[in-house]
Amino acid sequence: MTLSRRKFLMGTGAGILAAPGIAGLVAGKDGVETESIREDSLWTSEVPSIPPQPRFEGEREVDLAIVGGGYTGLSCAYYAKLLRPDWSVIVLESHEIGSGASSRNSGAVYARHVGIDDPDMPKRGLNRLRNFIESQEIDCDFSPASTLTLLKTERAAADARSTLAPGAKWISPEELRDSAGTNYYAGAIDEPDYFKIQPAKLVAGHARAALQVGAELFEHSPVLNIKSGKPALLSTPQGKVRAKNVCVATNAYTPRLGLLEYKMYPLHQYSFATRKLTNDEIRGLGLDRWDLRFEPRMLPVTFSLTPSGHFFVRLVLGYASHNSGEWHDIEGAQRLAKQIFEQRYPRIADIGLVHGWHGVTGHTTLMKSIAGPVCDGNIHVSVAYNGLGIMPSHNFGYLTACRITGQADQDLEFLTGVSGQLPMPGDFYRSLMLQPFMKFMTPV
Repeated sequence: MTLSRRKFLMGTGAGILAAPGIAGLVAGKDGVETESIREDSLWTSEVPSIPPQPRFEGEREVDLAIVGGGYTGLSCAYYAKLLRPDWSVIVLESHEIGSGASSRNSGAVYARHVGIDDPDMPKRGLNRLRNFIESQEIDCDFSPASTLTLLKTERAAADARSTLAPGAKWISPEELRDSAGTNYYAGAIDEPDYFKIQPAKLVAGHARAALQVGAELFEHSPVLNIKSGKPALLSTPQGKVRAKNVCVATNAYTPRLGLLEYKMYPLHQYSFATRKLTNDEIRGLGLDRWDLRFEPRMLPVTFSLTPSGHFFVRLVLGYASHNSGEWHDIEGAQRLAKQIFEQRYPRIADIGLVHGWHGVTGHTTLMKSIAGPVCDGNIHVSVAYNGLGIMPSHNFGYLTACRITGQADQDLEFLTGVSGQLPMPGDFYRSLMLQPFMKFMTPV
């Protein structure tokens, strides 16, 4: 029998996974990148910093330890304390609270869980996020977003035009030129049902909510190791935690913790924004009609106008070997972002790009999130949102809290853990496949 290259590489990963026990969930690791630097994004530079939280020291026994202080971890902490006020709940963050993908994304919100076909479950998740924002009075610029799906080729445009969904509207290339400031595309779809948000304001609101209900937050307290058991044992540089329950909410950083290395992988993005534009500039450049603009390609490109008046591009850079959360060629990322602007929006490129920030998100082969119990059943994960994670991360934080505390909810059936996930090959073959492929698929 002859094996294709793809089957051979995937089979290699599957062979590694065939070891007894929890192979594929826990693996040899390169180690948590505790010294990595997370520069401010444009979003975080616009808002007051989250009040500093203490470093974890000593030894504790807790009911619930949450690893990761982004949307998922803070959502889980908030709802767990609401459901079980008597529980001790702590959040351990390796850097500053909210400094990962939660404050580095595009700000796009949509009623969709990537990999879940049920149309109603994401709507319940969006309503939950909306209710949370309203009940906590979080001023995060949450509002409907006028949105374009941009199509480069005549064939893609014809296919899209012939299959418009209810509520969608076709936008001709002439209208794009006159109203969107670009003549690069063969057409576009004006999409309904998107929302926009200021991500850093939202994550700050999550942190305040978790603190108000009595959760404890710890910064610069990376979890270096999780030893399964009842209780589980978590080790940090200056302390140990014995936890009856654990929620791992570290998204793209999860494989460096030694978890799910053969089930998920990190992908890097870079965003580059203009200076703050005046209202006249926004109108003159054709940026006032649509807030979000997506190119649905193998390596997606997103353009967005922020509530404060910056126009930015967000592009996928690729995979860094050893599941690293760091990207060392930032200058190359900036050059690529400028090229994309020059192709699509030359008038905006002339203004210049001044605010840049790097981010990293978690992905799986089948574009399905990993959420649910693993190991001995008292360790839960909620990671890998595949690039569209604002609403799903909050919603899975809630559902994970329900699962851990024993609270019933109709959507708990979607917490399936690693069930149905295809294995990823090890880092050597992963780098061999992903890095050249993504370089070839660069959108310029």
